[in-house]
Amino acid sequence: MKIKLTLIFFFSLLLNRGIGQVISGEANPCPETNYTYTFSGSSFNNYFLWSITDGQIISQNTNTVVVKWSNNVTENGKWKLRVQYETIKFDGTSGGSTYLDKDVKVNVPSRYTISGDKEIPGDFRGNKTYTAQIVNSNFPAASFLWTTNTGIQTTTTTPSFNVNITDDQLKWITVAGKSSTCPQWGEMFKFDILYTPVFTGPATICSEGTYTIATPGTITLENAAGVATLTALGNNQWKVTRIGSANGLVKLRSTSNGKTFDKDIEIGIIAKGSISGNAVLQLGESQTYTLALNGNTDYNWSVTYNPNVTWTKLSATSIKLSTTGSVPMGWSENITISAQAVGSCGTSSNYILKTIKFVNERDPRLD
Repeated sequence: MKIKLTLIFFFSLLLNRGIGQVISGEANPCPETNYTYTFSGSSFNNYFLWSITDGQIISQNTNTVVVKWSNNVTENGKWKLRVQYETIKFDGTSGGSTYLDKDVKVNVPSRYTISGDKEIPGDFRGNKTYTAQIVNSNFPAASFLWTTNTGIQTTTTTPSFNVNITDDQLKWITVAGKSSTCPQWGEMFKFDILYTPVFTGPATICSEGTYTIATPGTITLENAAGVATLTALGNNQWKVTRIGSANGLVKLRSTSNGKTFDKDIEIGIIAKGSISGNAVLQLGESQTYTLALNGNTDYNWSVTYNPNVTWTKLSATSIKLSTTGSVPMGWSENITISAQAVGSCGTSSNYILKTIKFVNERDPRLD
């Protein structure tokens, strides 16, 4: 009697836990294809509730279901089919709800991204190579489908694609992979291409200059109020005209797809750079101060007046300051050196400045 009760308890436990029951069906399916799966056990009142992760239930009939698996790799490629059912106790009553999962590995390649030049100069003509980069290495592709907005469609067995660019009409490339055992292509990745403007024209103008811009976008002239004007000439050409004798640095700007690209243009003449030399000028010594040449032919130099300081122009870009006379020990005074650019476009309206300290830090009786 004791053995019989033990067997009854064990048999009831098996029913409650569903031990030995399985979901039969293809474990390595192709995507976007119908497959039938069957639960081997029974359920109280013939109750079955099917659910699927990364797929679609096409139809179901109690313990049998038809599903279609999706073609994108998510959660590290773990597609899942689940059936929820009710166990049956030995006395025929419900043993409570439980479930059983079936994990599958769909024969679909991982999503691939594309590496290569995303920004291309607007006047570029020639070949570019783009490479498919795998996202999940557990799902490699055996072949690759490449398409472009210009109508190119080609299949490669290596993850690279060469395209000959003959104009600026190529706007995007897509790639999708395919496994060796299924006909369906995996998830498609799109790679957008932006053509950057190429400016052709002078960096400095005295009166006016003409600029040709490849893939121009929207063209404006920045920082130009009172300095220069912009005129569209057509055929991807624009003219920048100086206003009177104004000087300034303007930007010829192209705006495309939310990005800006600039060409700096010097209108007239601008003094640029900085003056090098010691920051302290000691009584009784001489120092040289130099401005690096920046394309101007000459500079007009000046120094704050001080009866003890004289200066001599050594060259277009350098001067020498000398000190004489007598001032009290410990005396100091700030002196400013100014350089104004002079060139073929006139004279700059700005100056390069350097302030130095003229000092007497030693007792002249010791000299």
